[in-house]
Amino acid sequence: MEMPTTTGRKLALFLSVVLIIAGLMTLAPDMWFLGDPACHVCHEAQYPNDHLLYRNNYLGYNSMCSFAPVSTVILAGLGVIIFATAFRFRFERWGKDYRRIGAAFCLALAVITVLPLNMPYSNLIGGYTLDPFVPLSTAFLAGLAVVVYSGVMVCPFLMFWRSRCPALEHTQDSWQSPHRSINRLVKLALTGNLNAGDIKSLYSCTLCNGCFLAPVQRLTREKAVRKGIVPPHLAMIRDAVASAGNAYGVLADGGRADAGSPCDTLLFVGCTSRYRTPEIVAAAKKLLDARGIRYYTMADETCCGYTMYNLGDLASAGRAIDANIAKFKAAGVKRIITVCPGCYEAFEKLYRGRDGFAPGVTLALDLMKDAKVEEKDVVIHDSCHAKGREDLVRAIVAHAGEGSTGGCCGAGGGLISWDRLIAEHRAKTMARESGSGKKVVTYCPLCYLNFKRADPECVADIYVLMAAQGNSEASKTS
Repeated sequence: MEMPTTTGRKLALFLSVVLIIAGLMTLAPDMWFLGDPACHVCHEAQYPNDHLLYRNNYLGYNSMCSFAPVSTVILAGLGVIIFATAFRFRFERWGKDYRRIGAAFCLALAVITVLPLNMPYSNLIGGYTLDPFVPLSTAFLAGLAVVVYSGVMVCPFLMFWRSRCPALEHTQDSWQSPHRSINRLVKLALTGNLNAGDIKSLYSCTLCNGCFLAPVQRLTREKAVRKGIVPPHLAMIRDAVASAGNAYGVLADGGRADAGSPCDTLLFVGCTSRYRTPEIVAAAKKLLDARGIRYYTMADETCCGYTMYNLGDLASAGRAIDANIAKFKAAGVKRIITVCPGCYEAFEKLYRGRDGFAPGVTLALDLMKDAKVEEKDVVIHDSCHAKGREDLVRAIVAHAGEGSTGGCCGAGGGLISWDRLIAEHRAKTMARESGSGKKVVTYCPLCYLNFKRADPECVADIYVLMAAQGNSEASKTS
């Protein structure tokens, strides 16, 4: 099943919100809109109370909608269905403690509906109460308590986030649910410490922000590192960058190309492209050369610092950034081209304006607008760090269609170095669900690496495809 694109999700979100709001508006008294009750006297006299067009809603008011109360269920229900379908919800059960709490809460609400209050609504025991839905609400809440306690009721947090969180999808553990990030931040602020389970959950996150809580995760990581809570993979990456200049700790670079003629445009290769996916670098250089774009590469290129920034070590990231800026200034760099969306985001977010450094930053993909890839049976994987390129990629890969793998591949935020099993499981799942026989096309070296490790036959890189299909012969531009 193909997932809708980002544009499709935005449209689905807008449509579902409109429908839900319209459904809620059918609950509002028409007096709020019409003012004069004489405007609808004729309509009310024409139909009996039980007629479909009587406009009496679930709250006991006359509604602006002639089909209330049926329209309330139809509009709100349709909105929920569209939203759930677009974001591909999956359902998980509550744990025992949550079932007890949920059942007790429902029973408490059921009791409230029969409390005697001076209101014009009759309840099941012959008194009056504040709930306009009685007596149905009492029976519904009591029944709901039984359903919740039996475990049939689903957890709304897990229902919403399971398909959006790679770690939660893999572990199916409610403690890995994104909303727990708030608990960890509060715990760290109050106690100044995190246990092993907290650290495991904190770094089992790609920071894709599919849950909208990535800023909380970032802040917690930053505070933890400042308090001396450093996970093993962060210590390893920090030491590797300090000693070898790259996140992989590679001291020898056997596949490095010549630096090229000095100019003010730097092709920043990036750690993953340089040491794990050199075929992407070779393809990108071939494409740039064919377009007559002058650039050079640094023989002593070092990590951009973005990985350490994402892991919460701002001090180490700052040292890497300052070292690069000093080299760039000394070399007279005015423009940076990169094939890595993570490096691109680092230059835009962390470098620009720091110490007066303000280069032009370009993702190499933006220079390939004239290219075409005639590959069939493919599906696009949109990188978390290359927002806004979805339409460009689909214009290049003509037969890809509007679908995508949907969401994060599982490699980002340092997860690929923290728990490779989670990262690869996510990639395998996405490749499998993208359609039988379809190859995943990526435009991020880290995504490509993760899919390749999961299944070498399931993935192709867009630069490699362009270079292989004659796009290196495209019209040259200066």
